[in-house]
Amino acid sequence: MNEKTQQPGCWNRLGRAIAVLLRLVFVVVIAILIGVGIYYGVPWVYWRLVIPVQDSAARIEILQRDLENTRTDWNTDLTEQSQRISALESDLAAQRERIAALEGDMGRMDELLVAQEETLSELRPALDSTEEATGQLGDDVEVIYGELDTLRVEMADPNRVVAAFERRLILLQAWGEILKARMHLLEDNAGSARQALALARANLERVILLSPEPEAETLIAIQERLDAANTAIEERPFVAINELEIIWRDLDAFITSETR
Repeated sequence: MNEKTQQPGCWNRLGRAIAVLLRLVFVVVIAILIGVGIYYGVPWVYWRLVIPVQDSAARIEILQRDLENTRTDWNTDLTEQSQRISALESDLAAQRERIAALEGDMGRMDELLVAQEETLSELRPALDSTEEATGQLGDDVEVIYGELDTLRVEMADPNRVVAAFERRLILLQAWGEILKARMHLLEDNAGSARQALALARANLERVILLSPEPEAETLIAIQERLDAANTAIEERPFVAINELEIIWRDLDAFITSETR
């Protein structure tokens, strides 16, 4: 009876020991599995989950920074563009004002051009007359040069200059006496007219003696006409007056040619 009761107790203890041992093995295996899981699982989780999340977070942060920088740059660019647009609008307004001012100036210039054209059209006749006067002046200059040449020749011989001056002076005296004689005849004073004609004839005689042959012949012809006018004073005073006027003009032309 005691043997029968002892055998089941041993088996029970053995069974319990085995059960405990199995539990211990199970716990150890579980612990090993947990340790292995922790040893290999944590790095795997870290590299598979944490690192990508951190990388994603870092990338997101970088992207956010880039986005903020881009927004800042865009805002700066927009501000600069707005300022440039404002400056361009100001320049455009200034250019429009300048264009308006230039258009006004162009209008005034057109008016001035029209006025200048009118002035030129008015000045053209004066210019033509000026050109004619210039041509006449050129002719006068040539005449003056001719007189200068004559004066140079005369200045080379002082006696000749004195003689020419004396001849002209006597001719002017004769010319004046003829004019006096005509005036006396118009006043019906025949005596004074004859005296003036006598003085004029005497002056012509002196000039004839001082003149070369061609000029002397011209003066002799004037002297003969003067004698004829003196003869006509008594019978035909009106004819004498007209003849004295003609003689006076001819002598004036002769003196003028002598001066040239």
